[in-house]
Amino acid sequence: MDTSPQPSGLPPGQTRILTFFADAEDAGRQPSRAEVATAMGYAFPSAVSKHVDALVRKGFLEADRTKKRNVRLTERGWAAINRSPGHRGVPVVGAIAAGTPILASENTSSYLQDLAPRPGRFALQVRGDSMIDVGILDGDLAIIQQADQVRDGDIAAVVVEGEATLKRVRQYPDRIELIAENPQYAPRVIPREQMGNVQIAGQLCFVYRSVR
Repeated sequence: MDTSPQPSGLPPGQTRILTFFADAEDAGRQPSRAEVATAMGYAFPSAVSKHVDALVRKGFLEADRTKKRNVRLTERGWAAINRSPGHRGVPVVGAIAAGTPILASENTSSYLQDLAPRPGRFALQVRGDSMIDVGILDGDLAIIQQADQVRDGDIAAVVVEGEATLKRVRQYPDRIELIAENPQYAPRVIPREQMGNVQIAGQLCFVYRSVR
């Protein structure tokens, strides 16, 4: 029997299960209760479920009850085993307007853990309805690939005077136009003398929408 001190005062069995889920999460997979039971030497998956429920109550795990393979470590869970996640997913770094620009925070607020991370890829939450004609809705997450230039006509995250918006970008010798995909919104025209206030944050790759 393992009698060594356990992180955060957890019983040895719960620590082992927490570590098992951490290893699986770092590998980018979700184990079944039966798989965990076999690895832990339990006769029945129900024994694992009892430990998982206890770890959820204590705040070390979070579980999505709508899915069968549904367990992830919380920040407290990672801290309990003195580790950081090796596979966090795509970071959500703030909000972006599809209407009036909203300041986009560069502080990561969460991660889309079911999307594989890539260098320079991040997510911004869409606010507003100006891109609805291309299927981008309020509350969606725009998955952006960081870039300082985009092709003419691409949809991009654009920062204008410190505020971010998601628009189709049209580039002309004397101006940049940020085009909405909703006839209720007029294009935003940035004249040549103000182009220095415009920064392309990245190109839209696709839209992520959770089940509502």
